[in-house]
Amino acid sequence: MSSKVHVTKPLSSKLIIELLDENPDLEEINCPLSLYERTSEIYLDALAELGVVINIIESRGRPKKYDDDLKEKIDEMLDSGLSVKTIASKLNISSKTVYYLKKNKLKQGPKSKYSNKTKKEIFDMRNDGVPVKKISEKMNIPIRTIYYILKNNENLNEEVN
Repeated sequence: MSSKVHVTKPLSSKLIIELLDENPDLEEINCPLSLYERTSEIYLDALAELGVVINIIESRGRPKKYDDDLKEKIDEMLDSGLSVKTIASKLNISSKTVYYLKKNKLKQGPKSKYSNKTKKEIFDMRNDGVPVKKISEKMNIPIRTIYYILKNNENLNEEVN
């Protein structure tokens, strides 16, 4: 028995009677806006006469499990040099959650094994008409990697200059 009730179904005469039977001292009914809009004016007037107030809940969806304070704390701990695993154990949450809540998301993939200077040499040789196989042999870099560098670093010439 409660003086406040939260409903997740449209207010019908049957539901209202059930709520009043289960909660004789009912004062407030909380419901989402979508349910309130579907409730008949007759039911709303009847509840008002009984002294029951209907509160419309603005928030939607599942409530957040972690607040902004925790996110800030995680970022501070990361900035101080603590590892994700250490932070997770100190805050009693999983490492996956720490990664999810941290401000700066993970950067994609590892850094390139080859410097921009090496990549520029590959571009220059290719622009001079040297076949990829010869570039691979001279630079001691696999052919597939040469093709990858040529394909994915088209703007390298502008970056290096």
